[in-house]
Amino acid sequence: MPAKLTGIAEQTREHRKIITKMIEKARYKYGRHTIWRDFIYMSAAALSQTMDFRQSREDEYLRIINSYDKATQDMFPEMFGELVLAFEEESFADILGEIYTALELTNKSNGQFFTPYHVSKLMAAMSYNADSLSAEIKQKGYITVNDPCCGAGTLLIAFADYCKECGINYQQSVLFIAQDIDPVTALMTYIQLSLFGMSGYVIIGDSLLNPPTVPMRSECDIWYTPFYFVHRFNVKAQKDIAVMTETTDSGIVSAVSKPKQKGSVKIAPQMDINVTLHESKNGQFEFIF
Repeated sequence: MPAKLTGIAEQTREHRKIITKMIEKARYKYGRHTIWRDFIYMSAAALSQTMDFRQSREDEYLRIINSYDKATQDMFPEMFGELVLAFEEESFADILGEIYTALELTNKSNGQFFTPYHVSKLMAAMSYNADSLSAEIKQKGYITVNDPCCGAGTLLIAFADYCKECGINYQQSVLFIAQDIDPVTALMTYIQLSLFGMSGYVIIGDSLLNPPTVPMRSECDIWYTPFYFVHRFNVKAQKDIAVMTETTDSGIVSAVSKPKQKGSVKIAPQMDINVTLHESKNGQFEFIF
């Protein structure tokens, strides 16, 4: 029986239900964990390759898709299409995190539990206020927010939601940084940030061993969202500094600068891009090249 979905109104669940039904249909041959892991990687790669092409990701995409039979291969783009439609209908929500939990894919033995979205929204509202955020944006041009244990990215999504309510353009004025040691959940965050039009990047790795830096160290696996380039954060944020983190009560981390650290670093690709932006009825931005 397909997993039960909770947390949103029944009429907005249809696209989530279709995704879970597809996974349930194919699970007996490939397994839910495998299907979900591969769906997340291929979706993330499809989003990132348009702006930040990596041959290694292309090779991995082809390796994964060729491991499935034709019928299941055709299922993945259908799932991605349903996911995009879910984002268009539901606006701000932890869509992938809730599907992941409903499918019982979380690793509870390792303490993997996702913060409910309404709790994340409350934490964002309690930790920040519109005046201080606007003042920082006016002074610096943008603000940086970092979640070093992002899961599916619910805290960052809730912060973007809060910014919009405060009249702050979260796409142009906020640089979102996320990190998680679990590649699957880290890429879930990447997909969600990308589809919500959030400018930033996701680091796959241990936040204690490899804390976020600007520019990033070369050994880190970094996924830059499309809007990171659209709003030219690849230019704004490429200063010769490192970032140390200061944890707030909410678990979201604010970034402050410190002197440059020695060592090999990775610079985000420099790109000049002309795009036309279109806002959907729920505030999700689409871009046309």
